[in-house]
Amino acid sequence: MSIAVIITDRNTDELCHRLSLALPEVHIQQWPNIANPESIKLAVLWNHPPGITATFPQLQMVVSMGAGMDHIEADQAIAGNIKTARIVTDVLKQNMAQYVLQHILLRHRHYSDYQQQQNMHTWQILENSEMPTVGFLGLGILGGFVADQCRCLGLKTLAWTQSQVHAVHPCYHGEAGLQLLCAYSDYLVVLLPMNRETKNIINRQTLSWCKPNCTLINVGRGGHVVEQDLLAALDAGVIQHAVLDVFKQEPLSTGHPFWSHQKVTLTPHSSSRSDVEQTAEQIVTYYQNL
Repeated sequence: MSIAVIITDRNTDELCHRLSLALPEVHIQQWPNIANPESIKLAVLWNHPPGITATFPQLQMVVSMGAGMDHIEADQAIAGNIKTARIVTDVLKQNMAQYVLQHILLRHRHYSDYQQQQNMHTWQILENSEMPTVGFLGLGILGGFVADQCRCLGLKTLAWTQSQVHAVHPCYHGEAGLQLLCAYSDYLVVLLPMNRETKNIINRQTLSWCKPNCTLINVGRGGHVVEQDLLAALDAGVIQHAVLDVFKQEPLSTGHPFWSHQKVTLTPHSSSRSDVEQTAEQIVTYYQNL
């Protein structure tokens, strides 16, 4: 039996090496060199060619390389009897919390303003506003962890979830709840799963419910945001700023208006990734438990 590592957007040499050391009796097949599809028992997937698993007759489990499962759920070749799992490591959660918090704190503590003052040789203390309210769209494994870290630093936290959850953070549900969350939030953090209900959830309507000083932080999926609606809202001053790590099309095209927009901070889907050691350990555990 073998494990297939089908991850098309990054180098997987070290991961495959660690898997080979931990499971010496198992053949590790690394994309694009899938020579024996009939022997594959477990497949690790990210940005995989849709339908490829249809050629794996012995497949028992697919593992998402990240917390998102939408690429697996959208692949009709992955039958309902095949087990699914995801890689969510401590490092992944910590990196996500660091990313979200750095953007909140840089803005809250006037970092860019102080940079400008330094360039102008200006000595002026800027008063910090009261601790901001951070609203989370999604309170799952990542959203819950990031919200907990925000709360530890004294930030006020709220959340909107698709279903009712028990959490220390006040939670809203439904359209009325989403409107309230947007109205209360100084920072709106998107960490939802991607599905029919959450696609395009950040649109002209939801943006109109936000505070004028609101900053959107999208670390969920690019499909959560209607890009033209966001650009229009930024241009009209409906919201103040957007921090974007994910996009409808990746890599982002060189001519996309996000690149040069003064009210947009963008990063190349780099907010959070699992470390290879913990990732390999989780994959080994999944395989051994089959």
